[in-house]
Amino acid sequence: MYMGKSIHQRKECLMKNMEFVGFDDLNGKPGFQMAMQKANGHYYLYATSFRWNGINILDVTDPKNPRKIKWMEGFWADDSIHDGQSTPKIQIADGLLILAHGGTMDVLHGTPKGNTLPYWGGISIWDVETDPENPKLLSKFHCGGGPGVHRFFYNGGDYVYVTGSCEGYAFFILRIVDISDPCNPKEVGRWWMDEQYVGNTPGGTLPPFGSEAFLNTPQLHACAYRDGIVYMAYQNVGLIMVDVTDSTNPKMISKCQLNPTFGGGAGGARTHTVLPIGDQPYVLMSTEAERCYYFSETATEGLYQKLVTNPMNMLGFVEITDMNRPNLISVFPYPEVPEGYTHGKNFNYVDGMRVPFGPHNSFDAYGQDVYESYRDRIYTCYFHAGLRMYDTSDPFMPKEIAYFLPPDPDGPAFDNEDGTLMPGPIVGIAEDVLVDDRGYIYFDTANDGLYIVKCTV
Repeated sequence: MYMGKSIHQRKECLMKNMEFVGFDDLNGKPGFQMAMQKANGHYYLYATSFRWNGINILDVTDPKNPRKIKWMEGFWADDSIHDGQSTPKIQIADGLLILAHGGTMDVLHGTPKGNTLPYWGGISIWDVETDPENPKLLSKFHCGGGPGVHRFFYNGGDYVYVTGSCEGYAFFILRIVDISDPCNPKEVGRWWMDEQYVGNTPGGTLPPFGSEAFLNTPQLHACAYRDGIVYMAYQNVGLIMVDVTDSTNPKMISKCQLNPTFGGGAGGARTHTVLPIGDQPYVLMSTEAERCYYFSETATEGLYQKLVTNPMNMLGFVEITDMNRPNLISVFPYPEVPEGYTHGKNFNYVDGMRVPFGPHNSFDAYGQDVYESYRDRIYTCYFHAGLRMYDTSDPFMPKEIAYFLPPDPDGPAFDNEDGTLMPGPIVGIAEDVLVDDRGYIYFDTANDGLYIVKCTV
């Protein structure tokens, strides 16, 4: 077992058509989803954390020298127990910061085995217009009956489209929350698959959160909204499009099946991302791989046992010219393996160990004036293949044009109580990415900090 840094640790960044601009260590709390806003002549970046409960707030007006403002700890379900609570996702629009809250998973976060710590699940709404450096809590919306909230979509306006748990339903469904009065959020609609309604299965019980059975249950993972339609990444299904012109009565339009063949096995969300691209009739869709350091060549059971084979993960385009007949039209190319990469000849093996390989988060925050508008470019964090950038001017033939691989960290930024959370090789992992209107690219990393880079082509 590795239990620490990789035996082939690489200390240098590897890049093509990219240049390094700046770095911040995020107070030793590696980031997860990020959001930005412009206010009072400043560029502010807010980063949630994969492991810790709260957000880092930075001023990145000068991206070469990001300025730490503060670590803002989140609230707790029980003030006497400061563990087991997560704040994984964040978005900002119309002067409001929306934050997701949920529980943790012992196999991912290193919290006590059995996932027994108390947590609060839902979204919280904060005012970041009055004082961008000191968010003010306005209200909370509770999502009980499960793990809370993992993701949501908010790009301004009256509604937040929430990937939330709900009493009587299996795991995450679509919950439409009206925040026209941000101090008094109210649910106005919801959508789910029949298999998720617990009442359809008398005596049925839910599998444990984070288990293999959980991962194989149809459920919403992420969503995006455009022009009266919610595009949903429904794991173990694929893309589902729902008409929400009447937010109180969402109606399914169609779906594009993805799982199987792509995704699954030892990876994460079977369908991870769907994103309508600009004003074009295309949707970016992807599955999710997993962080290679959770896997062990000696484990014979559990999610992260020795891997022999695994389905292919993918990043691709779905055409929706006919909304009733969506079709997968292209799959993005396998990431280029750079000269100087020390962990193998491809990304499916790391230091000789087979691992699930594929994409994670893509830049999906189009719409606010702080971000780059879509201009035939896709930015994707590809776990241990780093940040990847694609030219999508021809959606039938996307091309990789740039990449940036961060160095390998010296060891884990967090662990479980017996020091065995990450038995595999701890290598550089790209998690989430934003691109601002000046062309600066921000991506955070597991077990490390925030990198700021810029494309040179």
